[in-house]
Amino acid sequence: MDHQLHQTRDHDHRRPGSHDQHRVLDLDAEVFGGHLEAVLDLAGVPAARSIVDLGAGTGAGSRLLRGRFPDAAVTCVDNDPQMLELLRGQGFAAVESDLDGGFPALAGAPADLVWASSSLHHVAHPARLLSGVRRALAPRGVLVVVELAALPRFLSYPPDALLEERCHAAAAAEGWNHHPDWTPVIEAAGFCVARSEVAAVAPVAAAAREYARQWFGRFAHLAALTADDRDAVEDLLERFPDGVGLEPRATRTVWVATPDQDQKRPEHIPTQNGTPRSRHNAVSGASGLRPVPGVRPESRLFTSADLSGSGGSTRRARGQGSG
Repeated sequence: MDHQLHQTRDHDHRRPGSHDQHRVLDLDAEVFGGHLEAVLDLAGVPAARSIVDLGAGTGAGSRLLRGRFPDAAVTCVDNDPQMLELLRGQGFAAVESDLDGGFPALAGAPADLVWASSSLHHVAHPARLLSGVRRALAPRGVLVVVELAALPRFLSYPPDALLEERCHAAAAAEGWNHHPDWTPVIEAAGFCVARSEVAAVAPVAAAAREYARQWFGRFAHLAALTADDRDAVEDLLERFPDGVGLEPRATRTVWVATPDQDQKRPEHIPTQNGTPRSRHNAVSGASGLRPVPGVRPESRLFTSADLSGSGGSTRRARGQGSG
């Protein structure tokens, strides 16, 4: 799923190996699975027969979609052969495709739901992909785009939390989790858009401790960290799992988009200075922080900065993403 877990264009993060990357994606789903359930609630899709998961990764988002819509055909799109093998092993129809080339040609009925969790920001030509999604959707279909509003936060002890803040700043300086507000880009592709944020605090369990350690293991390799902070991260890693106070928190931004029936299905997205120009200004997606039911909300966790989510390897979204 949320695969926020990768560096902006190549999901490397000095990655220890693909196995570790797969584990990070699955840990995100395990720790913040209820968070993604709440994200899906925002879509307002009562039923679906055909679902496409763009950048399906290890299948965390695909499993969520299959659980919510057990009668639907879920098609998973990724370009990583290992991810595709994992997806097929879970019983999904898996299609190999580089999303930089646009929305893949898929057999079957028009899609009732297209899910893109932590994958769109890895695509070289998002306007082209979104235009293809618009053409592939059923008339009442829904597109859901999900991104991490910021990297997950884990540490509760104030000095450790300040170190985590500096790690996030260093990660932002190296381009982790960099993405725009997708609203005008999605609108320009022929959609009406509502933008929201969903915050969650996860229980402190073994998976959360492992997930936090995975993140800090990656932070230790950030070139933008000072030598003192790198030493502090190494010391923190030695104190896991019992010597570190945790409070896992995450905020995701969600764009729920439906076809704008006043517009024809787009053949070409006009641009201005290289940026897609919205041809529809009557859309005003309600923006607000929505807490996950049953968990303690945060007023606002942090500002933009970069998992994996459910979020693959695309360079991942060229293949993966999902959560």
